Amino acid sequence: VLKYVNQSARLYGLDLSGHLMLAESGWGEWGMKGLLNYTNGKNEDTGDELYNIMPLNARVALTQKLGGWNNSAELVLVQTKEGVSDMRNEIKTPGYGLFNLRGSYAWKQMSVDFGVENLFNKFYYLPTGGAYTGQGTTMANPALPNYPQWGTAVPGMGRSLYTGVSYKF
Repeated sequence: VLKYVNQSARLYGLDLSGHLMLAESGWGEWGMKGLLNYTNGKNEDTGDELYNIMPLNARVALTQKLGGWNNSAELVLVQTKEGVSDMRNEIKTPGYGLFNLRGSYAWKQMSVDFGVENLFNKFYYLPTGGAYTGQGTTMANPALPNYPQWGTAVPGMGRSLYTGVSYKF
């Protein structure tokens, strides 16, 4: 019988963010913004890592504003997930870097947003995405050695385009 019980756990982390104005010219206002996130958690009774903790990650973006236009080029970096919960059969994932482009145009009460996420179509695994069960090596007979038998890591999204329109009234 499984049941949920509160654990004696220690959780700590750090979030840093900032914005820096780089220049103002005929091409608009140029800036840089960034975010750094670190979280760590341990079960104090067992010493096991806490489940679903994002590894060290950062976002750095070059921004531009010109009239109603707002544009950015963003780099997303995520460290390898080594600290995993053994109790929950959490899967280690390799680190990755993604590049995103975003833009928007605002006019009166309307704005149009558009962008490309994962511009270079990088294959990566989500550190907190869980696992596919009943797929991959869980179906292999005999089981493959040195490979987690409870599932495979869930991959992140490939290149994706988006657009949206907003109207304020």
